[in-house]
Amino acid sequence: MIDSQIETYLQQKNITFDSTVIQSIESKRVSAIEEQNEHKANYFWCLRQIYKIQKNFVLAFDNLANEKYEDAWNLFDIVDIELGYLEQNYNTQDEYDRFHLLFIGKMIKEYQKLFPYHYFLSREAIVKEEKCNICGRIASIRNPCEHIPGKIYMGKLCLREITDLEFKAFAIVTDPFDKYTILKMDNKEYNYGMLKYLLEIIHSPYDEFHVKTEKIKKEEFKGLRRNEQCPCGSGKKYKRCHLGKEDEMINHYIICVDKNCLQLANRVKPNEIKIFNTWEN
Repeated sequence: MIDSQIETYLQQKNITFDSTVIQSIESKRVSAIEEQNEHKANYFWCLRQIYKIQKNFVLAFDNLANEKYEDAWNLFDIVDIELGYLEQNYNTQDEYDRFHLLFIGKMIKEYQKLFPYHYFLSREAIVKEEKCNICGRIASIRNPCEHIPGKIYMGKLCLREITDLEFKAFAIVTDPFDKYTILKMDNKEYNYGMLKYLLEIIHSPYDEFHVKTEKIKKEEFKGLRRNEQCPCGSGKKYKRCHLGKEDEMINHYIICVDKNCLQLANRVKPNEIKIFNTWEN
């Protein structure tokens, strides 16, 4: 394939991916490296990255459709990281979004809002030694090499390879870098009701939606008078317990699929609101 054919292919909204395209990209990247043509080698690295981002995004959607929710979550995270590396080396802020990169980056955030995962493990460690994967030099503050992590050099992404690490602890967090470290509980299954509901509305990875978040009062507190007993079981009056407190409210997610959704969402009837708990049981 010639370069323009590859770009044309990547501009399409592909649902399935032709393996000969990535083979052609990789062959051209390797040839450019052999020719010591850094500009071309870096260009084909970017095209390879775009191919991977698109393919993994579509695969994540397919996993959702097949109820492989954790696999979908992990792939969305991988795509987000891959997109971050690409943004450091390629202008993804294309006005026409030729390769759907702005769309994919935006939609990943929307999908992640609908997963029931709230707590994760985050490792705490001391990196004692690391080296550059481009030149092999040990990373040093006083005597660093010229390669910048996250940048590409001769068609290869610069990273730091950790050669000595001391684990110190694990922490429970709500917004980790490594989003695959989901906390699970014995005999508990996550409730993926919001994602199932979403898949009743959209049918393609290229369907666009937006999740609007509002705070609404939990059902047990609705219509409760100030001097009535609080339903939490504390024995206190409502006004001296949960009234006005943050845990009196719950997030209400409104899935908007067209330009009229924000206006329509404000007219949702109470009996149309679906309640999804974090756990199935």
